[in-house]
Amino acid sequence: MSYQALARKYRPQSFSDVIGQDTVVRTLQNAIEGNRIHHAYLFAGVRGVGKTTAARILAKALNCVKGPTIEPCNECTICREITEGIDLDVREIDAATYTGVDNIRELRDITQFQPARDRNRIFIIDEAHMLSTGAWNALLKLLEEPPPHVIFMFATTEINKVPQTIISRVQKEMLRKITLDELKERVRRICESEGIEADRGAIEIIARRGEGSVRDALSLLDQVIAFGGRSITAADVATVLGLSDSTFFARIAGLIAEGDHGGILEALDEASESGRDFKMLYRDLLSFFRNLLLVAGRANESMLAVAPEDLPAIRTAAEMFSYSELLRIANLLLRDDETVNRAEHQRLAVEIALLKAATFPRLRAVEEALASGSEVSRSRGRAVSEPKAPQAATHSETPQPRNRENASTQQREPAAAATIESFMERVQKARPLIGGYLGAAKSRRRDGGRLLLTFNDSFTADQVLGARETLEQLAAEVFGETMSIDVQLDAPSAAAQAAKASSPLRDDPVVQAFQKHLGADLVESRKR
Repeated sequence: MSYQALARKYRPQSFSDVIGQDTVVRTLQNAIEGNRIHHAYLFAGVRGVGKTTAARILAKALNCVKGPTIEPCNECTICREITEGIDLDVREIDAATYTGVDNIRELRDITQFQPARDRNRIFIIDEAHMLSTGAWNALLKLLEEPPPHVIFMFATTEINKVPQTIISRVQKEMLRKITLDELKERVRRICESEGIEADRGAIEIIARRGEGSVRDALSLLDQVIAFGGRSITAADVATVLGLSDSTFFARIAGLIAEGDHGGILEALDEASESGRDFKMLYRDLLSFFRNLLLVAGRANESMLAVAPEDLPAIRTAAEMFSYSELLRIANLLLRDDETVNRAEHQRLAVEIALLKAATFPRLRAVEEALASGSEVSRSRGRAVSEPKAPQAATHSETPQPRNRENASTQQREPAAAATIESFMERVQKARPLIGGYLGAAKSRRRDGGRLLLTFNDSFTADQVLGARETLEQLAAEVFGETMSIDVQLDAPSAAAQAAKASSPLRDDPVVQAFQKHLGADLVESRKR
């Protein structure tokens, strides 16, 4: 007998074999027990979660010699023929090729005849969203008042393409993605049944790559077994699937944090030489930055989709960025995901996406320089303070009173700035998200027992106001006294807004590109 793929060999043949769809299974079994069988079912969900499988099992349960029963016997002639797809009264139709109005008219004529042998005449229409509008319209009356011996079962991955007039006439069953633990257990059991020795890391990677689809996970397992033989390891899986480890992504994150464009290009060149698939690499990089966001946001580490040994590298990489910077970089990378997937030159698309992300240290230096009045260095995006003009030296050892007043003022200002900075650091550690909003403040000033915060946009100001009680408590801990938080909105005047809206510079394509890809905004335009 020829070899049978694992996804076909281990396809569930009864409701008890179905994993991860307890709600759907219970609904169908209760309907059979209570004799409340609907005349039309719609099974919807992503690929490989058991839509067509559930329809086949339901058809066997309804037509089984011992039925209707909550579990088909899989031994009678009817059950075996439905499993093999040769039962005359249970027809499986591919909607991708059976999509015209004439096909539906033919189907409607067939429904008028009684079943040749079985209890019900069942039509399983797979990929139902591929039916044309005319075909759906031809089905409307048949679905509304079908013959008593006819049952329709539709399966689709895109329920949004099914007309609402159809959905209102069927019983909708939504199948969810299979959880990671359920997939790992399924892969482990199949490996045991096949006599395959697979280590924990290999099973976990295969399950993660399945992304909630049993069929995808078993197809990957088939591929890895063909490569590794009777014993497979995590290294075998990484080789077959072209995976990059967390150390590589931590290195990429570090290069982005440093703004090292050359280093990023070298790292991607190494990935290319090792045969990495850039589309898969970029997807894994997005997952890595999601993990960085979870770590920086102090989420439960059980939410991280990583192996325990990868946690130190992720924690170290997360410390290189503030929470707001991670949000901006992750958002930028996510915008380019579709571009990478569709690009003919995927390596170039990935390089451009990462080089854009690496401009954030430069932008951070510009923001810091504008805030402190310093000059921005052209190397690595670091801010370097502009040397101030030296004051005239005096020969007197005792400084003049005016100089003494200036000196005392200069001593006080750094102290105040340091205190506010320590408050910012305290907020960043306790509430990273609010700390990111505070970092966007136009100005931060302490006035006695008040801390004055000025913002340019109302959204950020509202977020800070919502956390005022927490901020006041943190401020009291830092300053050692009761503090109140005052939030002010520095809205531009109507004339300034009109000038801003009518500025021809905003129509410049280069400026628009900066706004789209880097989240930039035009603060002020000046004529030369």
